[in-house]
Amino acid sequence: MHRNQETTEHTTRVDPTLQNAVDLGKLLDALPCGAVVLDADQRVVAATRVFSALVGYPQGLTTDLAFADLLDDEDVSRVGGFLTTGETETTQSVRLRTRAGRPVSIVMHFSRLASGEAPAAHLVGIVVEQHALASTPAHSELAGDEAQAFAKVANWEIEVATGRTLASRTWYDIWGFEPDTDITLDAVLLQIHPDDRELARATVRQAIEAAVPFRFRHRITRPDGTLRWAESAGRLKPAGTNGVSKLSGVVMDITQRRAAEEALACYYEIVSASPDRIAFLDRGCCLLAANAAFLTAIQRTQDNAVGRSLQEVERQGPLSELVYRNLGRCLDGGHPVVDDIREIGPDGQVRESEVRLFPHRDDRDKVTGIVVNIRDVTSVRDSERRLLQSAVVYAATSDGVLMTDAAGRIVAVNAAFSRITGYAEAEVLGRKPSLLNSHWHTKSFFTRMWRRLIKQGVWEGEIWNRRKDGEIYLQKLHIRRVLDGRGKVTNFVGVFAERIAAANGPKHVEFLAHYDPLTKLPNRLLFDSRLAYAMDPARRNRTPVALFLLDLDRFANINASLGHQIGDELLRTVGLRLRETIRPADTLARLSGNQFGLLFEGIQTPAEAQEIARRLRSALRAPMTVRGHEVFATMSMGIALEACAGNDTEVMLAHAATALGNVKQGGRDGFRIYSEAPGGASTARQRLTDMLRLGLEKGEFELLFQPRVHLETGRWPGAEVRVRWNQPELGLVGHERLSALAESGGMTVDLGQWILAEACRQLRDWSVGGTPIGILAVSISETQLTRFDLVGSLERLLRANALDPARLELSFAESLLFKHPEQAREVLDGLHRLGVGVTLNEVGTSWLAPPALRRLPIRRLTIHRSFVDAMPDSPDDLAVVQSLIAMAQALDIEVTADGVRDHRQRFILLNIGCLEAQGDLFAPPLTASRYEGFLLQVSAPPHDAPVEPRLALG
Repeated sequence: MHRNQETTEHTTRVDPTLQNAVDLGKLLDALPCGAVVLDADQRVVAATRVFSALVGYPQGLTTDLAFADLLDDEDVSRVGGFLTTGETETTQSVRLRTRAGRPVSIVMHFSRLASGEAPAAHLVGIVVEQHALASTPAHSELAGDEAQAFAKVANWEIEVATGRTLASRTWYDIWGFEPDTDITLDAVLLQIHPDDRELARATVRQAIEAAVPFRFRHRITRPDGTLRWAESAGRLKPAGTNGVSKLSGVVMDITQRRAAEEALACYYEIVSASPDRIAFLDRGCCLLAANAAFLTAIQRTQDNAVGRSLQEVERQGPLSELVYRNLGRCLDGGHPVVDDIREIGPDGQVRESEVRLFPHRDDRDKVTGIVVNIRDVTSVRDSERRLLQSAVVYAATSDGVLMTDAAGRIVAVNAAFSRITGYAEAEVLGRKPSLLNSHWHTKSFFTRMWRRLIKQGVWEGEIWNRRKDGEIYLQKLHIRRVLDGRGKVTNFVGVFAERIAAANGPKHVEFLAHYDPLTKLPNRLLFDSRLAYAMDPARRNRTPVALFLLDLDRFANINASLGHQIGDELLRTVGLRLRETIRPADTLARLSGNQFGLLFEGIQTPAEAQEIARRLRSALRAPMTVRGHEVFATMSMGIALEACAGNDTEVMLAHAATALGNVKQGGRDGFRIYSEAPGGASTARQRLTDMLRLGLEKGEFELLFQPRVHLETGRWPGAEVRVRWNQPELGLVGHERLSALAESGGMTVDLGQWILAEACRQLRDWSVGGTPIGILAVSISETQLTRFDLVGSLERLLRANALDPARLELSFAESLLFKHPEQAREVLDGLHRLGVGVTLNEVGTSWLAPPALRRLPIRRLTIHRSFVDAMPDSPDDLAVVQSLIAMAQALDIEVTADGVRDHRQRFILLNIGCLEAQGDLFAPPLTASRYEGFLLQVSAPPHDAPVEPRLALG
C-alpha cells in the first residue's frame, strides 16, 4: 500500500460501537469467568479462555464462528430474537454444544454494549455469568459439576416453606460447607459478612414477596476464617404441580475478578494522573484510547479524538511523522522504537520529547496496535548536553579532579588524578581522600580547612600529599562545595595541580640527592643533616633527641624466595606503615638496603622511647599484602638517647648501631636502648676508635668484590672493592655503615689505606696466578683526598707489588670536584701520570659540567644507583641517565650503571648505549675466593652463548 493510500485509510472514521466492543473484548480476557463478544451479525469477535475451554476450544475460538453454531436448536431463535430487538439486557437459560458435540446447560446474561435506534448496527456482548444444572435429589452431585468448578460458578435451589437447600458440590466449596450436609437458608445467611447480611435478607425477602429477580455482590465468611467475594443472582419459581415454591439461582466466586478490578482501577488512576502522554493506536493508526495529558496536548476531548486517525487529531505533526515512519518496524517486526521529536510548546518555545512506541500483542501473540508514550525531556537533554561538555573538559584537563559525596566518600576522579597520584579510579571509589594524606600537616591545618570550606564554600591553598608509591609531593589545591536546589550539600569537588620543578633543575637534583628513589623517604645524607640540626647546641628551644635504627629481619630470605620486586614493594609498604605510626614532625629515612632511621625530638626519658618502640613493633606485626603475597615482617631496633652521646651525632649513631647489634645477637625481633655509665659519653669516640684500630690489627676486616658486567657479552671486565667488618660486639657491619663509623672514629685514613694496600696485594696474587681479573676499582674518601699523600702512597704500593697501573682505578665522589676543586685536580693529574685510571661515582647528584670533565683525566663515570633504581617507572630519571650517557659518549668516557636489579633496567641501559653495569641482578659483593671461582666461569663464554646475568649463589 502506498503512503497516500495509507493516509486515506487512516483518516476513515471508526464506529464508536466497534471501538467499545474491541475494548471490552480486551478487558474480558482478564476476567476469570466465561465471556464472549459478538458483533451485530452474531459472529464471535472475542472470547475468554474460560468460555473457549467450556465449549471445547482450549486454544481459543476462531473469529469466523457464528454464535448460533454453538447453541442448541431450541435456543437459536430465542437468543436471536433478543439480538434483533432493542432490549438492553436479559438473562437466559441456554444449552451450548461443545466442539465434541456434548451439550452443556448454562445460564447466560446478555448485555448490549451500545444502544441506538438501529440495534442491528451495534455490537452485542454476551457474557457468561453462570452455569445452570438440572435439579437432582438432595445431597446428590448435580450435572456439570466439573464445568462449574472450572468456572467457579454453582447453581442452587431453596424451598421457600422449609428453607431446605439443594446445590451442586461447587456451591459447597464456595461457601465452605461440608458436602452432603443439610443446609438451610438461615445457615447460608449467617455465612454472609455482617456488613452485607442485612442487604441479603432484604433482597431475598423482596424476591419471595414481590417475585422480583435479584442480583447483588457480597462477602462470604467461610468456616475456616477466609473471606471470599461472591455474586449471587436468582428469582422465585412459582409453585408447580407439587405446590412447592422455590428460589433458584446461581452464585459465582468473584474473588479474583474483584482483585483484578481493583488493580485495573488503580492502574487507570495512575495512567490518568501520569504527566506522560499515553495513547493506544490500532493497526490503522486510529486513536482508540488516550489519557488526559495526551488529549490536553492535542487540544481535544475524548469525544472528538477517540476513533479518529492520528494524523487528523495531531494535524500531521512530528509525532505522526515518527509513527508512520516506524509502522513497519513496530507492527510487522514487533520491535519497540525510541526516538526524540521537537515540538512547539504552548509558550511558543521549542520543546524536546522522547517518544516510545511499544507493539501491543493479543493472546495469540499477534500485534494488534501500538502503545505510545511521550515524555517531555527538554530539561533532561539540556542537562545531558551540559554534562557532555563538562565531561570533555573533565577528561581533558591536565589538573587532577576529585569528587566526593556529602559524607566525603570519593565518587569520581579523572585521568589526571590517576596520573598524578598513581591510584586508579577503581582503587579510590568509595574511599575517603585521607588515603592521600602525607601526615605532614597538623590536625589544626585540616580543621581550619574544613571550617572555611563549610562556612564560605571554598578553600584554596597548598598542601603536601602522598602518591601511591609513598612519594610526598606538593599540590596547589582548590576545593568547592556543591549545593542542591534546597541549599543542601551534595558534593565536594577538588581540583589540584602538582607543584613540580624542572626535571633537570636544581630542586629536582636536590630531591634526588636527599631522597631515596625507592621509598621516596629521606636518605642517609638528609637524615644526618636533620640529626645534626636536631642536636645543634646553638638551637633555641631545643629538646632532647632519640635515634632509632631499624633493620628488617631476614630480608635477604624474602628477596631470595619471592624476588627483588616483592622485596622492593615490601620496603615501600614498611615505609608507609612506619610513616603512619609516627608524628608528622618526626623524621623517617631509609639509610641502606633494609635499614631505616627514625629521629624523634622531645623524648625526655627511656620510658618514652620504649613506648614508641612498642607502637612500632605492634604496627609491623600485622600482616602486609604485597602483590598478592601475605608477608609477615619483624624489625630489630637499636635506640640511642642524646643524654648518652654528648651532642655528638657520630657517637649517637654508633650507640644506636651497638644497641641494634645486641638485639640481633639476642635473636632479633626486639629493641634495646643503649645505656652507658655516667661520664662514659666523653670516651665513646675514643672507644670506637680503639675498636676500629683493634679490628685492623686482628684482621676483622674483609674485602669484597662487586663484579662489573659487560651487558652484551656477560664477561666480567672488572670489579669494585668493598669492605665489611665482622665485629663481635656490633655484628657484621656493611660497607656504608662502616664508612660512617670510620668517619666518626677518625679512622678514615687508616681504613682507607688498609683497603688500598689489601686491594693491591690481592690484585698482585691474581696477576701472578693468571686470573683474568681485569680492572679493580677502589673508592677514595674525602679525607684521603684532602689530608693524605694519596699519589705518593699509591706509587709505593704499585712498585712494591709490581702492578700494572692500568689495572687499577681509583673512584671519587662527583661532589668532591666542587668541594675541593684545586686538590682534586692535583690528585687526579698525579694519578694520571702514574697511569692509574680515575672514576667519578655517584654521577648525577651534583652539577657536572662537560668542560670540567674535558679538563680532567676521567676514564669512567658511574651513574648513581638512585637513577637506575627508578627506571623505567620514572621518565625524569630515565632522561637524566640518557643525558649522562650521551655526554660521556661525546667525551669518549666509559660509563657504568650502578644498582641494576632487573632485566628491564638491563635492556633499557643497553638500548641507550650503556655497556657496563653492576648490581644484584648479576651478583652481590663476593669474597675473593668466590669471586675468583665465578670469574673463571664467565671470563670466556662462547661467542654465541646467551648471557646469563644472575649467578646461582645458593
